[in-house]
Amino acid sequence: MKKHILIVFVGSMIGIFIAYYLNYNYSYKGSWPIALLISGIYGATIAYITYYTSIKLDKTIPWKHKLSGRITAGILINFITVYIPIYIGIMLYNTLNITNIETSKFHNNLSIKLCIIIFILTLIYNVLYLALYSYYSYTTLQIETIKHENRQIDLQLRALKSQLSPHFLFNNLNTISSLSFLDGKKAEAYIRDLFNIYSYTLNSYESKLVILSQELDFVNSYLELIQTRYGEVFDYTIDIPEGIMRSKIPPLTLQMLIENAIKHNMMDTENLLNIAIYTNKGCIVIRNNITKTPSKVSSFKIGLNNIDSRYKLLTGKGIDIIQNDNFTVKIPLIL
Repeated sequence: MKKHILIVFVGSMIGIFIAYYLNYNYSYKGSWPIALLISGIYGATIAYITYYTSIKLDKTIPWKHKLSGRITAGILINFITVYIPIYIGIMLYNTLNITNIETSKFHNNLSIKLCIIIFILTLIYNVLYLALYSYYSYTTLQIETIKHENRQIDLQLRALKSQLSPHFLFNNLNTISSLSFLDGKKAEAYIRDLFNIYSYTLNSYESKLVILSQELDFVNSYLELIQTRYGEVFDYTIDIPEGIMRSKIPPLTLQMLIENAIKHNMMDTENLLNIAIYTNKGCIVIRNNITKTPSKVSSFKIGLNNIDSRYKLLTGKGIDIIQNDNFTVKIPLIL
């Protein structure tokens, strides 16, 4: 609303200013209040035309890529869109015998003065427009950056929440309790892996990216827990070359994909689950065979959506999901 009031006010003032200028140089025979009203309305209309022309130019010739071309085009096009309506208005006044401006005199004298005035006003307008546009772009970028960071933090907190869920903790404590009676060394190794998982989770959730080697160490500990809990009905392979270990990845990404596979596939002697983690064309691929779906398991794809959203925020590109005989997810590595 304020923007439109400003456009009307400035346009009207410029229109009245030009009317005063014409009256100062040439006699005017009509009603002066009516002339001011018409000039104000005319000026406001031209101001709106100039403003929307500038918006159209912003899309056609972006400031970011063609600064000099944009400001040159802005001055020339705004000059034409302002000068021509004023010229037509003055000629219309003459046709109606409202002024005593001779057409030949207008072309020889007033036309040049009017050109200079309009050119100066157009130049000032474009400089101010550039300043305001730059300020608006900067503040918009700052706001978007803050929103981006808040969104990233929210997604990572959700990933952390899934690791600290009571259900996950209960299952692990139950497994430790059973192992304590059956195999003390396995129980000790299980507790160590569980400690590594929680330590990594708590230390990395604030990071946007982690080194792939760190994520794989964490994933190995997590997979060892799963292997201990399910035994021979679960198997996994990891084939990641040493050369890409310094690449980066959002924390907890691989673990969430593994957790997704375990959650949505039944594991027993007739339904063996195998998870393979390997690389392919700059991506890490997590693939698992599809077994029977466990009862009372609803799929809202929260984990997959979380990972996809984080990748879009970080790289502008989401993850690829392929479902046929296997369930495959491809996540791009970040160099």
